[in-house]
Amino acid sequence: MTKPKQYDKQSFIKIFNSIARHKHRYQVFSDFVTMSAIALHNGVFKSETLESEYMEIVGKYSKEEANKIAELFANLIVLLEPEPRDILGSLYMELELGNTNNGQFFTPPELSLLLAQLTYGDELENLEKPFITLCEPACGAGGMVLAFAKTMREHKLNPAEKLWVQCTDVDRIAGLMCYLQLSLWHIPAEVIIGNTLSMEFREVYYTPAHYLGNWDAKLKLQEQHEAIKSILELEVIEPGEAVKTETKKEVVPEVQEQPKQSDKKENDKKGQLDLFDF
Repeated sequence: MTKPKQYDKQSFIKIFNSIARHKHRYQVFSDFVTMSAIALHNGVFKSETLESEYMEIVGKYSKEEANKIAELFANLIVLLEPEPRDILGSLYMELELGNTNNGQFFTPPELSLLLAQLTYGDELENLEKPFITLCEPACGAGGMVLAFAKTMREHKLNPAEKLWVQCTDVDRIAGLMCYLQLSLWHIPAEVIIGNTLSMEFREVYYTPAHYLGNWDAKLKLQEQHEAIKSILELEVIEPGEAVKTETKKEVVPEVQEQPKQSDKKENDKKGQLDLFDF
């Protein structure tokens, strides 16, 4: 009887090194991430362009090497299973692929988690919104988003139901690392490969959870709700003119006035993550 394979970080590194023995290490890692991301994407929403890219990449490897790349994917699933955590970023650094030449360095998961807990822990205590939208304009491998998802789970909130994320990164491999890990943790997300500053976007990927949770409809409903709120706040004075209606507040002794919503939003914008109210 064949003994089941045991997967952990050391086995991942061992398998990776066996593939990269006679190949460029960064290229092997890049090919593994790209092939895995395409396999997940095309399993839900097939793209012939991505399928052709997959076949071109796998053609560079022998059958034995291709099987080992599949093992790396199985290993990644096992490593990600215990909790939302940036495994690929940690492996990238441990494999010594980060350097000053390509400028890729990934934040340690422990630091990402600390930032998420300090920044948004209180916000999740009594969540009354149907869901939270999160924006990460420089997502890297998705470490901050995964840390936020873990913080939600600590507050008994299911990220698959209560969270939708938009992630952007200028580096394609980093963006696909993010897409891969968010997909495996079933987090609804839009992952954009492009430049946040110049608004030049090259590729857009949606995680399986986005499709399976019908998030296009949920986000459209949210947008309509916001539009209706804006209309109701307008008082028409004359044709072609409209001004904001000021809400009169009743003065109640010994009760503090609540912070304005706009001030609250400014306080919420901390670190790399942006929470939007709806």
